[in-house]
Amino acid sequence: MVSGKAFHPVSWLIMVIRSGTGFIAAAFLILCGCTDLTEFDHTLKAGLHIMYSPDLSVVNTIEDISGARALCVIPDCFLVTTTEGTVIRFDLESHQQTGCFTIGSPSPSGYFEIEYSPSESSVYIIGALGQILEFHVPDMEFMNSFSVCETPVDIEIAVGEYYFYVAGATSSTIYEIHLWNDFASRQCVLLSSPTCMAIDQGQDTILVGTLAEPMVVSTGTTSMNRSALSHFPYLQAIETIPNISNETRLFAVFGNPNYSMQIATILYYFPPEFYDSCWVGTAPIVGDIHYICTDGYGDYAYVLSYIGDNKSRLICYNCSEYTIEDQVDLEGFPLDLEISSGGTLLVLTAE
Repeated sequence: MVSGKAFHPVSWLIMVIRSGTGFIAAAFLILCGCTDLTEFDHTLKAGLHIMYSPDLSVVNTIEDISGARALCVIPDCFLVTTTEGTVIRFDLESHQQTGCFTIGSPSPSGYFEIEYSPSESSVYIIGALGQILEFHVPDMEFMNSFSVCETPVDIEIAVGEYYFYVAGATSSTIYEIHLWNDFASRQCVLLSSPTCMAIDQGQDTILVGTLAEPMVVSTGTTSMNRSALSHFPYLQAIETIPNISNETRLFAVFGNPNYSMQIATILYYFPPEFYDSCWVGTAPIVGDIHYICTDGYGDYAYVLSYIGDNKSRLICYNCSEYTIEDQVDLEGFPLDLEISSGGTLLVLTAE
């Protein structure tokens, strides 16, 4: 299944000030161009909420995962990366820990993104200082490490294709990387730093949220071409809604943190004739630091947001009726959100 997340420097800095979490401060400094990192004396403690969908009922909670940072669901198990340079493996049915693997040195800024590549049975992880690590699963055997840019902030893997894509913040570039040799084959320079991206169902277009106006990048041509979406509001987070027709359907969090936030379903990048908008099903939400995941059937989307006072809100959105069906508030700051093929939601929050 798929999930979407965006790196928002201002929101993360607010979180640092309120919680004192050093690894997030380091991530903020890197994005702003500061790589002279120092040691921090605060280790994040996280809790993992395991929930049924779509009713958001909690079935189990795993507490005190030291340094937990990101989630990834693979067949029969799920992985949690930590800033201590480890990956913890849990059984998807029993929720019991079944392994802990060292993948690198402790890093306050790394291991915040992990993506599964089904065709290779491997995971790609953004590690420390811009390195991208590849490990074979489920035993986390090291395969490769490489760097394509100074500050990667997102990875998207094209399903059924030979490539994955890396968003570079300081270079304002989307890089196309070949799955089998990890070499950069093409790239597209944007007009502003990317914060999030999602691949269209047709696998030939990438919608990119940036620090300015969103952009759409075409990958189905000889060169990667970009187009600015000046008619779109700011994109906080985006994710593809799966569908069998290969039509454009993406779920998005729109808005500026200083104004009202909204969620909606994107149907077009450019408005067709006689249409006033490119999206439908707009609904207001509150909070910032958003994470998104969608189920494998295209029925529901889920949004995890920070709403203040050390609380996160999880929302269930019906992708057919374009309505918010349910919501629940959880203790802690949001760290990541994933869903399994069976509909089990994994919600990672920080104490």
